[in-house]
Amino acid sequence: MNYMLGLTIALLTLMSINYGSEAATEQLPDAYDATTTAAAAAVPKLPIAIHYEALCPDSKYFIRRQLYYALEENNWWPYVDLKLLPFGKAGLYNNTELGVLQVFCQHGEPECELNAVHACIIETHTVKNSFRLIHCMLRSYSNRINECAARLQLDTGAAKQCKAARSNAEILMPYGQQTLPLQLSFVPSIVFDNEFEPYEQNYIRYNFDTSLCRKYEAKFNAKLPNCA
Repeated sequence: MNYMLGLTIALLTLMSINYGSEAATEQLPDAYDATTTAAAAAVPKLPIAIHYEALCPDSKYFIRRQLYYALEENNWWPYVDLKLLPFGKAGLYNNTELGVLQVFCQHGEPECELNAVHACIIETHTVKNSFRLIHCMLRSYSNRINECAARLQLDTGAAKQCKAARSNAEILMPYGQQTLPLQLSFVPSIVFDNEFEPYEQNYIRYNFDTSLCRKYEAKFNAKLPNCA
């Protein structure tokens, strides 16, 4: 009798442990495993939009340090759906006298020019190659597309054709349409999962990896590799 009672208790305890483990936060595969085709397809992606400017010092710092570390060093590429929007606090103006659409950028016409170059890179390359090329170009305040493309062995012919075929305003208009409704007060601004939280921006800019860990776990009940 005691034996049967003990066996029953042990079975109930084992069932309780198994049930509890199923409800716990899932630990996702490490970065190496997630780069395989099958694993990457099975992993949910968190949408992230980066609103930035090509000549903004804070944008340069964020992309070159915070964002680069999260995506490249932690290899979180398989877990994010990244969107780069090179518009920031620019504005679009329909000049009725000249009959043209104009764009005005926070750091002047040179920034509009570079924002448009970035936009054409984004239009003509994969998001990962776009990011790596733009990351390289942000080392300077001038257009280093040729030098960076050579270093990364990327063909930028289509991007250059894109830039030559349209005005800066035409190229940047789609990015402005996505950025202007947010009424940004600071650049860069980061949007997780299509929800802009202006009061969290300062923390996110300097603690991007921690913020991404929290947002991902909150949405998918799964912990990214290297998250505490």
